[in-house]
This record gives sequence, structure tokens and C-alpha cells, in this order.
Amino acid sequence: MKKQLEILIQMQKLDTIIGEKNILTKKLPQQLNSLKQSLKDADETVAATKSDFDENLKDQKLKELDIADNNTKIAKYKNQLLTIETNKEYKALNSEINHLEKNNSEIDDELIRLMEAEAELKERLKEEKKAQLKASEDLKANEEKLEKEIQEVQKDIKDLKSKRNVLAKDLPRELIRRYATLIKNKNRKAVVFNDNNACSGCGYSIRPQVVIDIKEGNSVIYCESCGRILVIQL
Repeated sequence: MKKQLEILIQMQKLDTIIGEKNILTKKLPQQLNSLKQSLKDADETVAATKSDFDENLKDQKLKELDIADNNTKIAKYKNQLLTIETNKEYKALNSEINHLEKNNSEIDDELIRLMEAEAELKERLKEEKKAQLKASEDLKANEEKLEKEIQEVQKDIKDLKSKRNVLAKDLPRELIRRYATLIKNKNRKAVVFNDNNACSGCGYSIRPQVVIDIKEGNSVIYCESCGRILVIQL
């Protein structure tokens, strides 16, 4: 029986390490995904700002074309002023010229606003591209390393499970089933030790006779509260 208890202790040590490795199998991919998401977010931010910047330049070009078109009309109408004969026609044409000039003034105001926005977009794009470059460099520097670590952890878990399973071959099938159930349902702690006459798994006080039984090691002793296997020490 003492041999079986020793095997259970060794299995628990392996399962404790497996539990730590399992945490890494979640943590490492999360770190990698976080780096990839950061780059994706940076790419999308740059793309959105670039789109706004291009749209701004397009709007400026259209405004400039409107001004040019108005100036062409103004020049044409001013030439016509030299040839018209009636005061009514002169006033009408002059009114149209004033309207076009006023329109040009309004467009100029819009152009100034667009140019100010262009400067802000250009500065924002500059900063966002810096963040994009950093995100790209961070991913490049860590992606291969993290992928390698993930593979190594998965291999370690496989090797540890193999060692644990080899040990389990020397235990009764029912004891193996009990151990596996405890590992699954008790936070990967199937075998715990007597800690000052208390279960180190749940803190339940161990009766004096049970303490003696644990020390003798002639049978598998289970905690009367949590059901874990009690041993002298791990």
C-alpha cells in the first residue's frame, strides 16, 4: 500500500505541473492573439484616417474646381458688361457676378476649414502610423517566440501525461478512477497532505485516529470533507 501511496504522490506532482502548463496553453495564445489584434486595430485605424484624409483632399479639389468655374463665369460676365446696352441687363448681370463672388468667398471659407482639417488628419495619421509600426514590430518580435513556447508547452503536457499514465498502470483500476475524478473536480488536487492535523486541500480538521492511519500508510485515506486522498507529505 505504501508503494501505491508513493505512486499517487508522484502522479499528483506531475498533475500539478500539468495544471500549470494548462494555464500557459490559454495564456500564451491570448498573448499572441492580443498582439495580432493590436496590429489589426492599428491597421484599421490608419486605413480609416487615410480614407478621411483622401476624402478631404477630394473635397478640396472639388471646391477649387467650383471656384475656377465661378471665376470663368465671372470673367465672361464682366466682358459682357462692356457690350450690354440697357441698365436692366447691366444690373442683372452685375447681380449675378456679385452672387458668384459671394459664392466664391463662402467656398474659400470651406476650403480653409478643409485645409485645417487636412493638417489635423495629417498629424493624426503620422501618430497612428507610428503606433501601427510599433504593433507590427511587437508582433514580429514575439510571434515566432510565442508559437514556439506554445508548441513546447503542448509537448511538455503530452510527456507529463505519458509519465503519469505509466505510473498509473501499477494502481488498481478503481483507485485510478477515483484519482482521475478528484483531479477533474477538485482543482487538480487529488492528493493532499496532513497540514497540522488538517486537510491541506480544504482545511477540514482530521480526527486523531485518522492522523494515525495516515502516518501508518497501510491504506488509502480520504478526507471526510472534500474526499481528497490524504498523505503525510507531498
